[in-house]
Amino acid sequence: MTELGNYLREKREEKGLSLEQLQTETKIQKRYLQAIEEGRYEILPGSFYARAFIKNYSETVGLNFEEVFTQFENEIPKAEKEPTEFVPRSERSKQAMGSKDSVLSSWLPKVLIFAVVLALLIGVWAYLANRGNDGADSKDSNKPASVQPDKSKKAENTNKAKDKKPEKPANSDSPKKPAEPKKKEFTLNKQATQGITTTYELSQADDFKIAFKMDGPVYLEVKTGSKTLASKMFKKGDTASYDLSGEKDVELNIGAANFAKMTINEKPFSYPIPPVKRGIHQRIVIKNTASGKQ
Repeated sequence: MTELGNYLREKREEKGLSLEQLQTETKIQKRYLQAIEEGRYEILPGSFYARAFIKNYSETVGLNFEEVFTQFENEIPKAEKEPTEFVPRSERSKQAMGSKDSVLSSWLPKVLIFAVVLALLIGVWAYLANRGNDGADSKDSNKPASVQPDKSKKAENTNKAKDKKPEKPANSDSPKKPAEPKKKEFTLNKQATQGITTTYELSQADDFKIAFKMDGPVYLEVKTGSKTLASKMFKKGDTASYDLSGEKDVELNIGAANFAKMTINEKPFSYPIPPVKRGIHQRIVIKNTASGKQ
């Protein structure tokens, strides 16, 4: 057991948490939590996940993860590269299904080529057949055509003139539909930044919707007051959206901001701390002054 593992285990026991309870709180498998306490990092999916799991473990037992990372810097694995070899369980089943369809996909190009050739042959045959019919019809086309007056059109024009109703004057008193009210343009003002936490004030917002698109692995936590809407790891290609209209305070804990593209009411959000500086972890607190709960 390493010094870090022993330290985390003691803090867990001080909180009165078992490994099963900690697994429920952190959403991390028990075998990974036990590996962290025993210092067996080779069992974890990779260095990136090892750091993310240790951070989540530390915060759950009431520790400041930055202080833990500083104190035990020599023990914690370095996050050198984005994880590429770890495949989640949900993806393994997709890969298995893909292997079954490989035989069908190998025949698909051949079927498409055959269909194109068949369509070309049918087109040539139809062209030659129509050309022969056009030659026969051309003989009859040389005869003068007799022209007769079209009485039906004259009668139709007479009926249209009878049925035509007088148009209403332009200045009619018909009621106009009221114009739909435009949505207010929201304002997001930065209040202060302390460490990795930045506070904003949202005002004049009819709606309050936040969305994310992940370009890589991201740990995301979304809280409103005492309620947690999300606390999980996302993978590349995942999206997440939250309708927070009416919420007074919203706290976002983003574990890899350089991989998380964020929008507020469909407008891009720029992180207050550039992800390339001071690490990639950030906390965003938004106080909604337009909330009806205030």
